[in-house]
Amino acid sequence: MGVRRYCCSSPECSHSRFFCQTCKSKACSACGLKGTEQWIAQQRHILPDCEWQHITLTMPHLLWPFFNNNWYLLNQLFRCATRAMLKHAKRQGLEIGIFCALHTYGRQLNQHPHIHLSVTRGGLTQYDTWKPIFFKKKDVEKVWRSAVIRLLRDNYFQLQPNKLPGFGHIRNYQTWCRYLNAQFQRYWKVHFAKKTRGAWHNVKYLGRYLKRPPISASQLKHYSGGTVVHHYYDHHSQQYRRQTLSQEEMIRRYVSHIPARHFKMIRYYGFLANRKRGCLLPKVYEALDMISPNVPEKPGFGALIKGFLNTDPYQCILCGNRLRFMSAEKGIHAVTLLSERRDKMVKKRWLQTAA
Repeated sequence: MGVRRYCCSSPECSHSRFFCQTCKSKACSACGLKGTEQWIAQQRHILPDCEWQHITLTMPHLLWPFFNNNWYLLNQLFRCATRAMLKHAKRQGLEIGIFCALHTYGRQLNQHPHIHLSVTRGGLTQYDTWKPIFFKKKDVEKVWRSAVIRLLRDNYFQLQPNKLPGFGHIRNYQTWCRYLNAQFQRYWKVHFAKKTRGAWHNVKYLGRYLKRPPISASQLKHYSGGTVVHHYYDHHSQQYRRQTLSQEEMIRRYVSHIPARHFKMIRYYGFLANRKRGCLLPKVYEALDMISPNVPEKPGFGALIKGFLNTDPYQCILCGNRLRFMSAEKGIHAVTLLSERRDKMVKKRWLQTAA
């Protein structure tokens, strides 16, 4: 990554400061914060000011292992989640707006694939007018459940479930279909939140999870060199609990939730789709008597730090003058850092075994 060196512009001040270059990694908390704030600022000026419905779609825990690091199936989950709303709106002759996000982890960093979806409680008619629309929880849950089961059934030969730990009893396609039928009869939790005016609340909520890593530094409570202790909020007991994991297990869980390269964790449908929004969004603003918003400026490093810490990072802490760029230093490649880390871990284990 490297660093940039800034020095005070005053000739009488020798203060200097170093800023780390961005790594643009989806697992970095610092880069994740920047990406989150930029995405929130952009969506705040794009999404129409209307009533929104936030929906969370989950599946039984016995289906989670089949989606573990299977980004092809995870990619298809978006279509499964939006199918009910888009079909219902099409029958009503409306063009609705949907944005949804994929989460692959639970609060314990375990595998828990689920979809967060926000849909407008209204749509654009063929006459460019705005008409309300409502979705029934029972109908959405039924379509979602059927779509996921059909997706897994059609990908039997790709999944090869009999090779997964704990699924050796699934020996052929007929056994696989019987297993999926049993899961189809289970309880599938689909949560409908209270309707909100404007998408700002949903954007803020989703933004906390989309760009940032699965666990923040504030959740890490203790690290002794061998085990990691972090706390999480348990929805069932409504209390904070602690979880202790080994170093290897923490890294394994952490890495398993990093998306594949070029995989989009956020998708847009309806009049928010990229190929439609240029034509339909102005009509939506007009139907809702909204002023077409200007293209927002993405907040930069200085603005983010100033808003988070209430201090200007480019101001000298000694004399108050401005800092100016002086030089940049190249960092060490990630492959080299990883190799050095592995060598240290091997040496440490060898010393512990010898002792």
